[in-house]
Parts: sequence; C-alpha cells; structure tokens
Amino acid sequence: MVVLIAGGAAFALTRHFSTPVPTIINEVEWLTQEFQLDNAQSLKIAALHTAYQPICADHCAAIISAKDRIDAAKNETALAAAEVALRQLKQTCHDSTRAHLQAVAGVMDPVQGQRYLDLISPRLSDHAHAEPFGLK
Repeated sequence: MVVLIAGGAAFALTRHFSTPVPTIINEVEWLTQEFQLDNAQSLKIAALHTAYQPICADHCAAIISAKDRIDAAKNETALAAAEVALRQLKQTCHDSTRAHLQAVAGVMDPVQGQRYLDLISPRLSDHAHAEPFGLK
C-alpha cells in the first residue's frame, strides 16, 4: 500500500512540474488544432485573449484582496461586508469570463463554437478563483 501511495505521489509531482504553464500562445495553438481554426480566427482569438488577460488579472487581484479582508476582519460587521464583496467580485469575474468565452466562441464556426462552450463552461462553473481562468 505504501508503494502504491508513493508511486501515485511521484506521478502527480512529476506531472505537475513537467506540465508547461499555459500561455496565450499555446492556448491558441490548442484551440486552433482542436476547433479547426483558420489563421484569421486564430489571430482574432489571440487578440481577444491578450485583451482579456489584464482584466482577468485585475479580477484575480481583487478577489485575493477580498479574501485577505475576510482573513483580517476584526468583527462580524467587517466580516459580513468582506464576504458580500467577495461574492460580488466572484460574480463579476464569472460574468466577465463567460462573456469572453462567448466572444471566443463567436469567432469560431457555430458548431465548433458551441462545442468549445460545452467543453469550457463546466470549468468556469467550477473555477475556485485561486488563479486566472484558463485551459489548464
């Protein structure tokens, strides 16, 4: 049993540290291959991703800050306000990211765009807001 656990842990660590960190370029490359995008579609999606990246980063920073305010809350009133702010920020992030994903899908052939949304939407619903949303 110990060998099995050790083997699983070694596999997980190796996979984690050997998997390249996704970038806009390799996300777009994957999208291009997976959804049979032409060059114009790929370039437009790359531009959408580039434009959305700082928006996503701002959302992440605001959410991290709100979580810090929850941790630092000195009383119930401050805690409640911080929790409300966090829920609102998460909803803003979710809505903004959904709009971005729909814009990306809109560049694709309608059938491929729907397949993309079907694939990626569950990831958005499960997103914990601990890091930027992506295709990892």
